[in-house]
Amino acid sequence: METLSFKFEKGSVLTTILKFSLPSSLASIIGMICVLTDRLFIGQVAGRDGMSAIAIVFPYTMLINSFTFLFSGISILVGIKLGENRKNEAGIFLTTGFFWLFLIGLFLTGFLYLFNIPLLKLFGATSSNFAPALEYTKFLIPMGLFQLILGQSSTIRGMGNLFFSTFINILTAILNVILDYLFIMKWNYGIAGAGLATLIATAFSAFLIIIYFLKSEILSFSRESLTFKVDILKEIMKIGSPRFFNQLLQASVITITNRQAGIYGGDIATAAIGIISICRAVMNNSLQGFNLGTAAIISYNFGAKNFKRVYDSFNLQLSIVFSLSTLSVLGMFLFTDEIVSCFVKNDFELIKFTSHAMKQNLFLMPFTAVFLASNNLFQSIKENKIATYFFIIRILVLNIPLLYLLGYLFKETGVWYAFPISDTLSGIILFILAQNRLKKLKKSI
Repeated sequence: METLSFKFEKGSVLTTILKFSLPSSLASIIGMICVLTDRLFIGQVAGRDGMSAIAIVFPYTMLINSFTFLFSGISILVGIKLGENRKNEAGIFLTTGFFWLFLIGLFLTGFLYLFNIPLLKLFGATSSNFAPALEYTKFLIPMGLFQLILGQSSTIRGMGNLFFSTFINILTAILNVILDYLFIMKWNYGIAGAGLATLIATAFSAFLIIIYFLKSEILSFSRESLTFKVDILKEIMKIGSPRFFNQLLQASVITITNRQAGIYGGDIATAAIGIISICRAVMNNSLQGFNLGTAAIISYNFGAKNFKRVYDSFNLQLSIVFSLSTLSVLGMFLFTDEIVSCFVKNDFELIKFTSHAMKQNLFLMPFTAVFLASNNLFQSIKENKIATYFFIIRILVLNIPLLYLLGYLFKETGVWYAFPISDTLSGIILFILAQNRLKKLKKSI
């Protein structure tokens, strides 16, 4: 435990944050490369119809990610218990958490297979993109269970092993890129090849994570730690539920955005969403990755009652993610056409349309960074109700109503502006609440 204490509580706050959050952010970005490379290769061989199909199935990815985030409570609770020097309890959350993760992952896979066709129609599939979307989901759906396991690289990081948690994500990305190239470009498997590549890469890395937790000297699976008490699952879900509901609601937003954009802009607008959503997801996941790395620090120090370090860690984290997201937006504005051109070739109408829409949809991403960082704080200190309420407010009260209202008033332009307006308003409010909560913690020192 002295080693963990040194890693989380000693040294400068900036050094500790960068040490944990940069690998976490890199891991999240690398995870998105699996999705990104699929779209890059598919855009080259399948063009507008392929990108449109990818946009239709993107809610599947969000749904799978929602369950990944639901079990992020494992890493936070393990971190808190290790900070409290309660290794036995940490082992219970690890072993039992994985048991429930595996069980629910199997249920999710069966559910998606059973309702695959109705869901594709619900998400807005048309006669031009239904067949390729169906081909892709045949491999995307079974990948879900392995993605849940892969998401527990955050627990490895929370136990202090930065190298392996980063290595496993890099390995996944490299395998996926190589297999994408072979299946799509060399062997002409098309959109099905993209799904198969992701499935194989994710399954292999998930297997390595299982081996790690079987052999780890810090904390490993054990029969003694396995309990079937539902209270353990409730505690894990209580922590992960805000991110779960956020991803679940984001899937509904993407579905509605696909439909609204299709109504006002046709198939070209749906194809544009396929490109814009992945660019936004790369930004979001890099921010969330940075947040998850900081969450390990905040949750450990909260458990150790080192509230000053909690205060300093959050404010420094917020400054970093706001700056990084501002630079990302600036880069996106300067190189929009070049970014879009990576996904499609010889479709200048789609490139021009998507470039204009992307600028409208992503220009306020720094306020998304504020929202995600502030929400991450409340989750890390186990105040999940506030985190959950604001994810709901962000989507149900602001984003979805604005999609319909602004779409009705301003057509496709209104659809693009709904997201930045909702995230800016919710981000400002939650930031104020986070600062007030931190001041109370600091006074209790």
